[in-house]
Amino acid sequence: MFDAGLVEETRGLLDCYGPVKALDSLGYRQALCVLRESLSGDEAVKAAQQGHRNFAKRQLTWFRREPDVHWLESFGDEADTLKSASELVRQSL
Repeated sequence: MFDAGLVEETRGLLDCYGPVKALDSLGYRQALCVLRESLSGDEAVKAAQQGHRNFAKRQLTWFRREPDVHWLESFGDEADTLKSASELVRQSL
């Protein structure tokens, strides 16, 4: 995200809209710290990576408590997984 221009994007959004709530989300929060010079670029990347890991862990915890979640063994770019996911969707319609 940072290599793809997140800090520059954040600067543009901040200039256009000011300090809106959306800029407090993962990634943007760390990019704002770079702009405010409270974190270096490397520190911001590490903080964003840790924030995303923490968020993913919270998502897994939440989904594990949901009784109707169907876990698939691999990613959606594999033909068998895509077929399984499609069948689950068809069954629930």
